[in-house]
Amino acid sequence: MRILDILRRPLVLGAVVLTAITALAATPAAARVFVGIGLGFPVFAPYPYYPYYPYYYAPPAYYPPYYAAPTVVAQPAAPAPAQSWYYCDNPKGYYPYLQSCSSGWRQVPATPPGPTQ
Repeated sequence: MRILDILRRPLVLGAVVLTAITALAATPAAARVFVGIGLGFPVFAPYPYYPYYPYYYAPPAYYPPYYAAPTVVAQPAAPAPAQSWYYCDNPKGYYPYLQSCSSGWRQVPATPPGPTQ
């Protein structure tokens, strides 16, 4: 019997140590304990209630007023003056090919007249 007593003490001590390690090593989710006064029925919401935070609205965008530039109406351009050359009768030739004319310069149109019908 003495051998059984010698073997029983380490086995019991090992079982106690193993139980203590198992209890202390439990995860936090598995080791929850709640102590309170109950009324016989649960007094809580069926789901957790989280209040809604107010939605942040950005301030309205400010657009500066648009001022259109005044409309400028361009006047139609005046017709170009008719081009003319200067002709000399004595000696015969046109300016700038002749630099001087003794009889006086005569103004002639630069383009010949159109065909006659």
